[in-house]
Amino acid sequence: MPLVILTGYPCSGLTYRANQLASLLEKAQDELFAATETASPVSLKSRFKIHIVPSHDESYRRIVYDHARTEKEARGVAYARAKRNLTRDNIVILDGMNYIKGWRYQLWCEAKAAGTTCCMIHVGTPIDQCVANNDARLQRQATQEESKEKEQTEPQNDSVSAEESKPATQDTEEAYPPELLNNLIFRYEEPSTHSRWDRPLFTVPWADETPPIADIFHAITGIVLPSAQAPAVTIMSDLTSSLATTNLSSAASVTTTRTSFTRGGSASGGPSRPRIVQHQATVQAATTDHSALYDMEKRTSAIVTAIRSFTQNTPSAEVAVAQSKDANGISITVPEASIPVFIPAHVATTGTTDELAGAGGILALPRLQRFRRQWISLNRSYIGRGHGAAQGALTADQIGDAFVRFLNSNFGGAEDDS
Repeated sequence: MPLVILTGYPCSGLTYRANQLASLLEKAQDELFAATETASPVSLKSRFKIHIVPSHDESYRRIVYDHARTEKEARGVAYARAKRNLTRDNIVILDGMNYIKGWRYQLWCEAKAAGTTCCMIHVGTPIDQCVANNDARLQRQATQEESKEKEQTEPQNDSVSAEESKPATQDTEEAYPPELLNNLIFRYEEPSTHSRWDRPLFTVPWADETPPIADIFHAITGIVLPSAQAPAVTIMSDLTSSLATTNLSSAASVTTTRTSFTRGGSASGGPSRPRIVQHQATVQAATTDHSALYDMEKRTSAIVTAIRSFTQNTPSAEVAVAQSKDANGISITVPEASIPVFIPAHVATTGTTDELAGAGGILALPRLQRFRRQWISLNRSYIGRGHGAAQGALTADQIGDAFVRFLNSNFGGAEDDS
């Protein structure tokens, strides 16, 4: 399930490092299964499948970087392949330059949305070495083209030695045009530990034979390899032992050693896989009920219609206050709600007109419709268990009461609003 992203200059040996990392991860799993047979506390429940996702193939060669459109298409294909292989039992190694920090952030968000770990491996090959590697590939391609032309023009010689007929197996990667190589090196955006999507970051220099596989495996799985658990004799360990034999008690010395020099793992020595906390940018929104907005429109319209019917039967504000059962104001029973619409008496009688539904009246239809549209726009994200469900979603039965409370709040403090 973890995602391993390789990054580096073009012709820096990215494909070689990807294949090398895949073989080292397989060996690391073999080591863990062998340790399980010897009753080791560190074990691996199931074996990860290693998938290398290339950024180039026969359909998308390295010249795709000449144009933004073709480069975007090639990136989309690599993104789809990585996302498809990013399952529970897979380790995905994304081969390629991955030189754009926004692209690396997109991959990090995809890993976070999948609830898995992600690490960055920077193949730190110097620019001069990358240019030399590309020149060697250009020379090899030119030699191959010359040999093909000779084979087409000259008759084949059956006495060719077997060594001359063998293809070159050391480097078979395609070369970049020199101008494109310089352009890509100039456009490269190096990873930084200050960016959260570039952490954890492992740099593998050109001179290093193998990457730090123990640290990489622990970063993506939370499991410490048995070969990396052997305590190393360092200056700090000698200092701790000397302090333990002089002034510190035995209990204090044991506590200091355990808390300071246990590499990875939990307090009990078991694996501690990094906990992935998703945020709003990577959490997929819950499915919203298709009829949620319709229910909201229907129920609020029914309340407005009930208020409109009340104003037609009792148009005068003074008469409505006099006939109301509540001496403090007008109480209107509406459908779809368990609480009535309440208008204080001083608000109902101090309007610009005595008519409730007249121009400037407290219950004028344009005003009620404005309140209804305003409430819907504010609460449409919270209905039907939508994106705001975690912040307090509204069910269909709660719509009427919520809208009535909104109306009562506006009526109670709307003495000068018309």
